[in-house]
Amino acid sequence: MIEILGIVGLLAFAATSITIGFRLLLLGRRTRGVPELTIGSGFVVGCLFGYIPETIVLSTDLLPAEVESLILSVTQVAIRLAAVSILVFTTLVFRAESAWAKRFAGVIGLVLIVSWFEFRFTRVFASNSRDLFWYDCFAFARSIAIAWGATESFAYYARLRRRLRLGLADPLVANRFLLWGVGMTSMTALMASTLLASVLGVDPASASWVLFESFAGLVGASTLWLTFFPTRAYRRFVESRAAGAAAG
Repeated sequence: MIEILGIVGLLAFAATSITIGFRLLLLGRRTRGVPELTIGSGFVVGCLFGYIPETIVLSTDLLPAEVESLILSVTQVAIRLAAVSILVFTTLVFRAESAWAKRFAGVIGLVLIVSWFEFRFTRVFASNSRDLFWYDCFAFARSIAIAWGATESFAYYARLRRRLRLGLADPLVANRFLLWGVGMTSMTALMASTLLASVLGVDPASASWVLFESFAGLVGASTLWLTFFPTRAYRRFVESRAAGAAAG
């Protein structure tokens, strides 16, 4: 039962990420917008060539050890590319004119690159303290890249919320920034789960931890889906809440 719940969270998050990624790539193809192309390619590459094959290799014994090592080495490249895409997207959308943001993104990107050359696999394959150090550097940098995107989105939502009270912002647009922030927070929890389990001394295969990851995957999937595919009922809900807040 626990394994099934874990698979449900994984599949929901993966399917949502791939669908959104391709949608953004199609949008970027029409608009020639760098943010859309960047985040779209990051979602597709990170999920299809990183998250999914890594999970399959780590949870099964279907392939020879040499093939597994090759696949994991490739997945780590894909996952890093996804993290870099989020860094670029966050910088372009929220901090395009900020010198410190570009330097910050550059430092995180450099850590992601160097850590791959120092240790190309996942934490369970670390054979010494040096391997653990570089994997943890990678996991921390990846998590920070995504968490930064969540923080910027929440901050922008807070600004739009103040404008909503004055009727100077679209409630659906404002809500999308809130949803994106929640989705990025859930993704941060997923990406940092191995590192968090190590810090907390928790077995990542335990039932409680699998449920935590599944919950994070389901929350991330639902909020990211609503960001780009809001239902009619959800739109009415957001607009009615905004109208009620303005009237109050």
